[in-house]
Amino acid sequence: MSDPHNNTDIMDYLYDINRRLNSLELRMSKIETYSPPQLDDKMAIFLTVPDSIRKSLFAVSDMRSCTADEVSVVTGRHRSIENKYLNELYRGGWLERERRGKKIYYSMKKKSESDKDDHWSAVEEIESKLDLLLG
Repeated sequence: MSDPHNNTDIMDYLYDINRRLNSLELRMSKIETYSPPQLDDKMAIFLTVPDSIRKSLFAVSDMRSCTADEVSVVTGRHRSIENKYLNELYRGGWLERERRGKKIYYSMKKKSESDKDDHWSAVEEIESKLDLLLG
């Protein structure tokens, strides 16, 4: 069996690996400094919802349970647009929906003890701050 300290090819190979690892670590540290910080703030999570959809979310929050027609009256947009936005909010986990006869009613997703989603608390926090600001 040969002694690894005498084998220059293995040592050269290990030095090359070490050089590459150092280069990768340097590149990773540069990337990490340019990356935006992670969002832990509930309001920041809420603000990730696009403005147009957020308007619909506030309307549903105010009315508790409503149809796309009722939301369109509040937002001033066409019912078909509101229907699209409400479905996006439903798929995103912000809203619940329930069919009653021919109509679909949307409501805020109910809080549960096991629910680890911050959507609901973010909406409540925004609403309370807006109430304080706007009166």
